Amino acid sequence: MLIDIVKGYDKEKKQFLVWIWEQIVKHLATHNDPKKIFSFLNNVWIVNIDENEQTVYVWVPNEFVMTQVKKFFGKQLKDAVKEIYNQQFDTKFAVYTPFNNGGDLTADLKKLLNLKENKREHTIEPKIKNKLSEFFGILFDPIYNFENFVAGANNNFAFSAAKAVAENPGTAYNPLFIYGNVWLGKTHLMQAIGNKIMKEHPDKIVIYLPTSKLIDEIVDALRKNKLNNLLAKFNDIDVLLLDDVQFLSWKDKTQEIFHNIFNDFHMKKKQVILSGDRPPKELINIEPRLKSRFGLWIVVDIKSPDFETRIAILQSKLETKWEEIDYELLEVVAKYITNNVRELEWALNIL
Repeated sequence: MLIDIVKGYDKEKKQFLVWIWEQIVKHLATHNDPKKIFSFLNNVWIVNIDENEQTVYVWVPNEFVMTQVKKFFGKQLKDAVKEIYNQQFDTKFAVYTPFNNGGDLTADLKKLLNLKENKREHTIEPKIKNKLSEFFGILFDPIYNFENFVAGANNNFAFSAAKAVAENPGTAYNPLFIYGNVWLGKTHLMQAIGNKIMKEHPDKIVIYLPTSKLIDEIVDALRKNKLNNLLAKFNDIDVLLLDDVQFLSWKDKTQEIFHNIFNDFHMKKKQVILSGDRPPKELINIEPRLKSRFGLWIVVDIKSPDFETRIAILQSKLETKWEEIDYELLEVVAKYITNNVRELEWALNIL
């Protein structure tokens, strides 16, 4: 077993594995942001090099981290191993709980990448952030980012607007309204905005809410006579992302309360991003004044992807899964599934 092999390493062997890992990380740093490398690979290291199997084993702490490492650095790590160590060697990932304390096999990536402590990140208000995240119970999924969003003719304007908002929250396109049918990427774009803002602006408090969650919170606050407490929590938020606003339909009291929340955000130049299944003016049973606010700045749509974009989406999904499928099969899937990105992924999973 691998754990038994590691126990038998002498000091020289451990130093060699650390040295190889450091060279690989340095190689990655020539093509990637050092902060990104540190974020994903700080708790990753080489645990074994099997000369017989021609394999370098890279340890990761759990399956989730392994998925993220494969997604963002999988191919680059394989290429780096071939470049730094041996062109004939492959890379495999190992999840072993006993290695949670890497000991002599770990490298100081912060020092290696010459990263300085960001004091600002440690002086923001983590208690408020944690409290709000715990209260609303909605977390961002790191899988949603701009890098793995496939932009095409069907969504290019929405993609560009989303990136602009993420780079300049509160100043570019506020509010931003994204609309389109289900499973076309609205939530992906919204969460990509949130993930980008939290990374680039660690002082900002960013909250993502499905509209159904907002309705539940308002109903609960009214029932318990604690509406002021709920509104006070929104005062601490810098960026609000509200998904599927069409569900505000017929919710007169919720619409009234959110109208006030929206006005407060807009007056204080806090960023608001909204999504719906249709443009603001076509929303049904929603107050005209609220629809007017939703379309106050920029409204962008996401349409069904064309054939070429569908192929690109399938190929992107394959890259994240480290799988290969004949191009002819991808063409068949892209030909018959035309309106739904989620169905494309389901078909790919079946294949």
